[in-house]
Amino acid sequence: MQNGPVLRRRIALLLCALFVIACPKAPSPPLSVLFISIDTFRADRIGPGAPTLARLAKEGVQFESADSPVPLTLPAHASLLSGLLPLHHGLRNNGSGSFPANCDTLATTFRRAGYRTGAFVGSFILDHRFGLDRGFDRYDDEIVRDAGESSGTFEAERRGGEVVDRALAWLRQSHARPFFAWVHLYDAHAPYAPPPPYPQTYDGEVAYVDAQVARLLAAVDRGNTIVVVVGDHGEALGEHGELTHGLLLYEPTLHVPMIVSVPSLDPRVIRTPVSTVDLAPTVAALAGVPFPKPADGRDLSSDLRAGHEPTAAPVYAETQYPATFGWSELASVRLSATKVISGPSPELYDLQHDPGETVNVLVNERRAYRDLSSRLDQLRATAVVSSPATVDAETRAKLASLGYVAPAGSTGGTKRDPKTVSSLFRTFEEATATINAGRPRDAVAPLEQIVRDDPSNHVFRETLARALRQSGDVPRAIALYRQAVALAPNDADAWYNLAAALEESGNGKEGAAALAEAAKRDPGRPEIHNIRGAALAEAGDMTAAEREFRATIAGDSRNARAYNNLGNALRAMNRDTEASEAYRKAIELAPRYADPLNGLGALLVAGGRAREAIPYFDAALQIGPDYYEAQLNRAIALQVAGDSGAAAAELHRLLARLPPSREYAPQREAARTLLGRLSPQLRR
Repeated sequence: MQNGPVLRRRIALLLCALFVIACPKAPSPPLSVLFISIDTFRADRIGPGAPTLARLAKEGVQFESADSPVPLTLPAHASLLSGLLPLHHGLRNNGSGSFPANCDTLATTFRRAGYRTGAFVGSFILDHRFGLDRGFDRYDDEIVRDAGESSGTFEAERRGGEVVDRALAWLRQSHARPFFAWVHLYDAHAPYAPPPPYPQTYDGEVAYVDAQVARLLAAVDRGNTIVVVVGDHGEALGEHGELTHGLLLYEPTLHVPMIVSVPSLDPRVIRTPVSTVDLAPTVAALAGVPFPKPADGRDLSSDLRAGHEPTAAPVYAETQYPATFGWSELASVRLSATKVISGPSPELYDLQHDPGETVNVLVNERRAYRDLSSRLDQLRATAVVSSPATVDAETRAKLASLGYVAPAGSTGGTKRDPKTVSSLFRTFEEATATINAGRPRDAVAPLEQIVRDDPSNHVFRETLARALRQSGDVPRAIALYRQAVALAPNDADAWYNLAAALEESGNGKEGAAALAEAAKRDPGRPEIHNIRGAALAEAGDMTAAEREFRATIAGDSRNARAYNNLGNALRAMNRDTEASEAYRKAIELAPRYADPLNGLGALLVAGGRAREAIPYFDAALQIGPDYYEAQLNRAIALQVAGDSGAAAAELHRLLARLPPSREYAPQREAARTLLGRLSPQLRR
């Protein structure tokens, strides 16, 4: 009897154990993933100026020595999402090529695993045309652009606040499935212009981005979400003579923040140097989703779960951007604290004792140099052959508005060491920023100087031509475009710019020949149809012009200029309803584009609705105060609406403002003719 209670206790324990076996614990729901990439973000900015990111770094796993494989947005993000080096996914520059359809990314991997997938990007550089949209249920890259011819650029980015608004709306949708959300914040990229009250500096942009990250973190369940924050590349800020990024391979443009916060992982700092290509396989594994092979990146999840430092491995980086200017490309590899940069004048640095890369120790460390150079040669020998990709006019214009130059066909060039021409590159960047700020005349003198300093550089000549063309000196611009074509005969953009300038100067025959050369090199370029349509419209063949404008739209459905030109052609053929639709579409795509506002106003006047037309002319003039055609049309609308006094006043103002050049003779003659039809007292 004494053993009765003990026996009963054992039986109870046995029954309990059997119950546990029979009723296993329900599996944990899969973790969602919030993947935030911050463009142009230096690792040393994780601190007081970015309190949200600093707090996240303390709460998660912070990789203290993470480097990007390339200091350019498109190839860097292709590597972040795929775990492949640029050598192996083939995207080596911004604006050129498309991510291979046979390569997996985090998006394709998570969607296959049943996740809903969404991407929200802040810059045209990551537009869906470059192939990173594959695998996403929603790829939000709708970036409003300024299509005005006078600006010479496209609005190619949107603020982080708008990107986050779009992402939050998607994240808040009720859904049973876990999510993989990629949010790209571009703001820290030059020019540094965050909204008030943030300072108009790089650090002001960092603070603004940090606030947007805080909004995202507040919207997700941190207990059921892996949060990743990573920079795509850094920013030089003048170190080593580089103003921004892309030219050189020093740590300020390669070293980036990389933070992974997982509910089941304790906070810690990883000090072993790693590459951002390690992120994709690591994040997938932490979420319990196998990442497909092959991948260059290493799955570090086992080390993170075990609390171990990863073993040291080579960290590769490259930039082919200098070759765009005819200079030498660069490549580097780092193993622990030793780093080699391969170029015309190779360099070797000990980052432990010289983190600023100020002392080249190659002469004293020949063995280390040979070892790393051998590793680098072996890596570069595995590069896939990138098929030559053409770059359309919209892409080049948008890249120009961001300070980049799209790659051209092979031009030979001088193969100069990029570090020896960093001062020229800095002048070029500053001049490009001046043009983009609407002050092309101020950019002419510095561009003339660097053309003299590097006479075989076709990019410098084309940029000087662009500044002159926007300043009104079309003949000199044409001469420079001719020289650029001679230096880079395979560059479709050089031919296209020459064609556009020739058409603008009235030399239609030679312009058509140059356009044909551009079409040979880039037959699918939508803008070729646009300029051809404009020439046909000028010749009076509106039916053929309509076909060309519609061909432009078929190749680029968000081309506001093509819709505006289509509206003009349809209006000339008295197809007013269709013309109105085309103008309204152009306005929808580019609200800051004055031409379709003027066209729609003219259409309303012709349709007997002059009073309704006046606000459209007002809007056009607010965008372009020197848009004299819109001012003339406004006067006509006032007269047709019965307000002759206001019409006369508008015509007098127009005549007083019109420049004396022959270019504006038609507007001057029309204004005088209209005044002559008014009563004598109104003509004075």
